[in-house]
Amino acid sequence: MKTKLFLLMTLLLVLGCSSDDLAYVVNKTTVAFESSTLNLNEAEDVLVVNVKLDKPAKTQGNLEVVFSGSAINPDHYIVLPELEDGVLKLPIEEGDDELMFMILPINDEVNTGSKLIIITLQNPSVGFELGLSTANISIEDNDVDENPVETEPIAVNFKVRSATISESEVDGYEIEVMLERASAIQQVVEIAVGLPNNYEYWVDFHTDPEMVDFLIPLVFEAGETSKMIKFYPANNNEVEANAELIFTISNWSEGLMQGSEFDLLLTVEEDDVINSEIHTIAELKAYFTTHEGNWYFSTDYFIEGVVTSTDNVPSSKFIYIQDETGGIMLGFILNNLLTVGDKVQINLKNATGEEVNGHKTMIGVEDRLGKVITRNVSVQPVEISLEDLVKGTFAGQLVKIKNVFFPNADGSRVWEGSQVLSSNANTRQAIATTYNKASFRQEILPNGTFTVTGIAGNWNHLHVTGLSAIHF
Repeated sequence: MKTKLFLLMTLLLVLGCSSDDLAYVVNKTTVAFESSTLNLNEAEDVLVVNVKLDKPAKTQGNLEVVFSGSAINPDHYIVLPELEDGVLKLPIEEGDDELMFMILPINDEVNTGSKLIIITLQNPSVGFELGLSTANISIEDNDVDENPVETEPIAVNFKVRSATISESEVDGYEIEVMLERASAIQQVVEIAVGLPNNYEYWVDFHTDPEMVDFLIPLVFEAGETSKMIKFYPANNNEVEANAELIFTISNWSEGLMQGSEFDLLLTVEEDDVINSEIHTIAELKAYFTTHEGNWYFSTDYFIEGVVTSTDNVPSSKFIYIQDETGGIMLGFILNNLLTVGDKVQINLKNATGEEVNGHKTMIGVEDRLGKVITRNVSVQPVEISLEDLVKGTFAGQLVKIKNVFFPNADGSRVWEGSQVLSSNANTRQAIATTYNKASFRQEILPNGTFTVTGIAGNWNHLHVTGLSAIHF
């Protein structure tokens, strides 16, 4: 107990307090767990969990840690500092390169079996981003039953030894892992994933549960005999060879053993074909006038253009892209993987045409990678007036407007939201819209007259591409 009290006092001195006032940091600091798997014996005093920063913090901030799993706080463990509504709030001080907290196991002197704590980082302050955000902590029970029952270990197997999925099957494939019989206590199994060369997680595929360091943890609650891993391939526009992945039952908790069906070969078949028919964005946008309501492409439909914005967009799934005929917004099924300046060919098969915040948009685009033709292409904005912006003629395109100002700039108002944009040369007014994802959303609005570059929206909206697009 003295050891625990000493560690508690030490930790409280280290953690200290921090202000809730956040400063904007251009180069984000990555915060991540030091390891994805940790072990703690019920009889031990304490486990110190480290959260690493890839560089010393340039500003103050906060970070939250969420606790889940079969182990229950405070029945099986307690956390120092204490949780608030089930969440641990960690302050970040300027100059910090490491955060830490402690987990103290409860030694109940009763054999209740091993238990699992899942800890997840979330809600980092502005200027910070997450790296390795999930870790599994196994609490081993050190107690022994007075009258133990001798049982044979339970075998763990894959239901099948091999399977095949087409790259275009975005609904995924279920990999079933089975126990030969139910266990009276919770059991944990880890599945190792072997990948072919140049096959990347979150680029070519992803899984549920998430793969961390090439391992997928599965938790069998007492009485469960089957768990699923959902495998989702990424449908790109590259004609490549088939990919073969090997899933192996690699680690298991006490009371289990590796069965005879301990690995599975999953083949992802390439189904892309070379397509020479490229449609212009003007042709694509014409569908919005010839089709009522929402509509979608049930077959291949290729467009080609340059990515013009990925920052001031509704979420990380969206980009703006344009060619010589016009521009449009695309929303992918998962976070965008393309960069401003990429000239890319994208297949819109299975994407739906909708209007998002007044923009003609293709949502649910499965082809996240596309076929990158060249990079670092500089798109020159079209110079227009506020009157042109209000007409909506250039919606979706990169435009430049001279001699404009913010009439409501008062030295404290920030970019986020909708801000009135005016011009002395025109009685019409426009709206500069900044989404809460934009990196500059909390910057102060500039005073004075300037030239601004952004993506023209429908009606009178302008989506500024960044502070570098402002020239006085």
